[in-house]
Amino acid sequence: MSREEVNPSVSDYLQYLELECGLSQNTIAAYERDIREFTVFGKLKSDLAIRIKDVNSYIAHLLGLNRRPSSIARKISSLRNFYRYLREQGVVEGNPFDFARIPKIMRYHPDYLSVGEVENILNQPNREKDRHFLRDRAVLELLYGAGLRISELISLKISAVYDEIGFIKVTGKGNKERLVPFGRHAKAAVEEYLSNVRENLRAHTESDCLFLSNRNEPFTRVGLWKVIKKYVKRSGLIKEATPHTFRHSFATHMIEGGADLRTVQELLGHASITTTQIYTQVDRDYLLSVHREFHPREKERK
Repeated sequence: MSREEVNPSVSDYLQYLELECGLSQNTIAAYERDIREFTVFGKLKSDLAIRIKDVNSYIAHLLGLNRRPSSIARKISSLRNFYRYLREQGVVEGNPFDFARIPKIMRYHPDYLSVGEVENILNQPNREKDRHFLRDRAVLELLYGAGLRISELISLKISAVYDEIGFIKVTGKGNKERLVPFGRHAKAAVEEYLSNVRENLRAHTESDCLFLSNRNEPFTRVGLWKVIKKYVKRSGLIKEATPHTFRHSFATHMIEGGADLRTVQELLGHASITTTQIYTQVDRDYLLSVHREFHPREKERK
């Protein structure tokens, strides 16, 4: 389905997000998916006019699909912004999404791995077994060492690695850049990969991306996830772990180690500290366990 098949205003809106709002391609694609899904549901007519009952019907539909409240809220937010744009352009008279009854969002306790579980996965790339040992080890070390999103890791450029000071320049959501330290283990892995592998690939590709697939092309999300999944499976980890699990683990371990929320917010590239605060409950659990383990009057109960 092309953008023009629904209404030219949809294509105009997506161009507006790119050219005037400066949003990243991933964010624009998410807006487009939300609009398309509403279209498939049958509530987006050719003239784009909808009623409040259509909005509530769509929310009920999403609830019937067992979508998370946070996912529903994001979709409704996308559509509310779309209709706000349409109203400003004079395409529609009102914005029914302003009156949407969104399910209450409960802050969740993010899944994360223990330090031991992470280290076990990081130790899985094997020089004898794995053809791309140096690349894969650097991928895993950097994913955890800098707490990156998988999209940030894919788009990371060679020129963004400042190994002399131990920082990388990361391009996050909304094309916002941040400098992130990536630790001595990740630094060593990246330096060895750059010197022994990536430098030799310059003659075979024009890409400046740090990590390349087996075909010397920039990774796709699916392609890089397959690489990571291979070592997660090899580690024998029973619970599910995705690339984002490493990011959750990074944040959790930083807070458990004593880092303040503002610092972790900066490292993760969160626009709001409320996003980072999902990790505070993890921190309270940790402090409670430490208290029970080491407080003298607690130890008497054992």
